[in-house]
Amino acid sequence: MTQPSPPSSWQHAAHAGGSAQGSGTTSLADRLANGRWYFYVTVFTAGFLAALPFWHAAQRLGRPSVRRLALIYTAVGAFLVVLMALTPEPNPDGSSGNSTISTIGGMAVVAVVVIGCYQLVGLRREVYGRGNGVRMSSADVVARAVATRQRRQEARRLHETDPALARELGIGRPDLGRGYDDGGLVDLNTASAALIATVSGIDREHADAVVAARSARGGTYLTVAEAFIEAHLPSHVQDQLREHAVV
Repeated sequence: MTQPSPPSSWQHAAHAGGSAQGSGTTSLADRLANGRWYFYVTVFTAGFLAALPFWHAAQRLGRPSVRRLALIYTAVGAFLVVLMALTPEPNPDGSSGNSTISTIGGMAVVAVVVIGCYQLVGLRREVYGRGNGVRMSSADVVARAVATRQRRQEARRLHETDPALARELGIGRPDLGRGYDDGGLVDLNTASAALIATVSGIDREHADAVVAARSARGGTYLTVAEAFIEAHLPSHVQDQLREHAVV
């Protein structure tokens, strides 16, 4: 039995995605490093694998809202596969065997690609940075790092002196999306293990240990140093948390 070929609307949608490849000279490694692969996967698979970038962003950002998007696009991908399977073979004259299913499938592919790429713009920026392709000088990199540390110090002082305002601004909880740039702080008392690992740059196993120790002591650390002791963290992890953690 011969394998049925995709209907014309599906072929046109997939071809439209494939023809979008640019003629730039950026290496594959650069494209992967700056997150462009988010769009390549979505476009060149005609939306069938659009969930992959969302799962990656969900793992890196640790936000439930992004995880929900990943689940939605996983379901949409399964829906597209079912539509493909239900589409009958083309007629002998090359026309679609079922114009309704073919039209729905083609429109669904276009919608998934367009909406998916639109939603991935912001997620790519959060995961990889702006990625504008402009190489910064060493002095600029140092200046940016110093400015980021200063924002952390200011946010930490605000967290200590006005906890209510700090909670309102979402200091230490970038997953809440309050819009305040705290320079990269994470609250060890309320953040998930995934978020602690992402913001502070520590391994997930150490972040899991911080959360497990937090639960064992009733859900609250009084100082960051308590997490070092109770989670049995190595010195390099302690250094990272001293720089990025608040309680």
